[in-house]
Amino acid sequence: MKQIIQLLKLALQERKRMALSFLCTFFVAGFTYVFVNLVQPIIDEMFVRSPVSGVPDKMRFMDFVFQTLGISKEKIVVAIPLIVVAVILGKGLFTFLSSYLMKSVGHRVVKRMRDDLYVHILYQSPAYFDRVPTGDLMSRLTNDVDKIQQSLSGSLGDFIEELFTLLALLVGIFIIDWHLALVSFVVTPLAAVPLAAFSRILKRKGLKNQREMARIYNLLHETISGHKVVKAFTMEKFELGKFMEATRRYFQTSLKLAWVSSLSSPFMEFLGGVVGAFILYVGSRRIGEGVISPGDFGAFVMAVFMMYMPIKRLSKANNSIQQAVACHERIREVQQAVPEIQEAPDAYPLPRVRGAVKFDSVSFAYNESRPALQEVSFEAPACTTAAFVGLSGGGKTTIISLLTRFYEPSSGRITIDGIDIREVTLESLRAQIGLVTQDIILFNDTVRNNIAYGLKDISSEDVIRAARAARAHDFIMELPEGYETQIGERGGLLSSGQRQRLAIARALLKDPPILILDEATSALDSESERLIQEALARIKKNRTTLIIAHRLSTIRGADRIFVIDHGRLCEAGTHEELCRLNGIYMRLYDLQFPEEGERVR
Repeated sequence: MKQIIQLLKLALQERKRMALSFLCTFFVAGFTYVFVNLVQPIIDEMFVRSPVSGVPDKMRFMDFVFQTLGISKEKIVVAIPLIVVAVILGKGLFTFLSSYLMKSVGHRVVKRMRDDLYVHILYQSPAYFDRVPTGDLMSRLTNDVDKIQQSLSGSLGDFIEELFTLLALLVGIFIIDWHLALVSFVVTPLAAVPLAAFSRILKRKGLKNQREMARIYNLLHETISGHKVVKAFTMEKFELGKFMEATRRYFQTSLKLAWVSSLSSPFMEFLGGVVGAFILYVGSRRIGEGVISPGDFGAFVMAVFMMYMPIKRLSKANNSIQQAVACHERIREVQQAVPEIQEAPDAYPLPRVRGAVKFDSVSFAYNESRPALQEVSFEAPACTTAAFVGLSGGGKTTIISLLTRFYEPSSGRITIDGIDIREVTLESLRAQIGLVTQDIILFNDTVRNNIAYGLKDISSEDVIRAARAARAHDFIMELPEGYETQIGERGGLLSSGQRQRLAIARALLKDPPILILDEATSALDSESERLIQEALARIKKNRTTLIIAHRLSTIRGADRIFVIDHGRLCEAGTHEELCRLNGIYMRLYDLQFPEEGERVR
């Protein structure tokens, strides 16, 4: 019942529809009760037509109905068929209403759950996505939520309807003959033990089944998004083997789940059959003793056997509910995950800044055994260009990630215009930073919408102006539909250089006081890079620009160059000053320009 209550709490978000569905279910149970009680007059009045000796005279439910409707004894034979039709029609109508209302509850609740889950995923910190595979999150957002929808829309409604029907039939058999009813339930409590066992197994197997499905989603995401690498290394057979192994494990857990699920219903039916046989034996003796009439016993048997269908459907609904509970637990794991980057309770919007960036003894580690930055301190005055160079893995990109608060420093302080970035809201901070990364992320949308991403009421003139500044306008106009051309997933229909120029245009349209270029020209040819450098030279005048580059040719004109090595700031100065130092920067310069390096020395 704990698991059912959990799902009921979700369904109670739509209280009005739930109440109407329950009301309709109550009427379904009522019509079922009437239908069972019709068996007694059908047998006693239409077939036997003579009182059974020794059976005590008593007021039955249908006698009360006939009296209320004003139907005399002589007209009962004519009235009963009409009442049967009315009862079946009424039961069908309220079954339809109950089912539709419950399905609407399920769809509404699940829409809200899926939206809420997406919000939780969207607002998680980058560290969360470092730990949790994308495929696993996709599985929870789609497959797990679908399982809950199936349970809420169908199984939970069936559970409630059959529970009410079962209660109505129980009341009916106790009214007909409470002695016989008590005898018939001698065997029934035995059903609780296997039902509980089935529930535990189904929940455990259901949870494992969903985890295996998450692995399949993860493999699909990795293979499809990295299809070029797979083909370049001719690893199709290798990836196919991994996928087939994942589907084999999912198949095995699904079979085990199907085995347990399939076994539960016939087992419960067998117990019901044992009870039915016992009732037939005891009931026939009570008729022979004149305790009840054939009609009463017929109604009793009809009620008992009609109870088997609710019991069977309750067992089936329980199977689905247990799987939904396992899915709900996986969803709750995401919903309970707290973003690592939290705004201060008294955080305020960052006012428009000039862009003076300062790191004061900043340290950071992705984990305890992996320090990324150690006591890094530097200043980048407003409206200047600062460049960060060094070997891969030195900590350059980490500096940018800390400035944008993708991660939180272990110690130290980061300020913009003297304001600690931990004191302001995340939205206002990131709104004033334009970021162009080496890993270009574009969306399966038009060129225009990719450039104007996240900006409302932007005119076409502004979009074109940003594209021109990024030297992207000319190639855009050569596309089939210009700025309205669909560029495919991750901009797959464009070249690497074209994608990077669109990303630069997107950052420029935002008009941020701080512009970050993380290897932003790495995928450009020499001519495109020259055009971008010319464009950047113009737009950098009124903003602070932070550049990460391996190509030292792109940062020679920077106002300040910082050399990062093994998480430490080792050297700082202009290009000429660093060359005179003859340190790490000069060694990097010699690697790229050996002949020019000799002339500098």
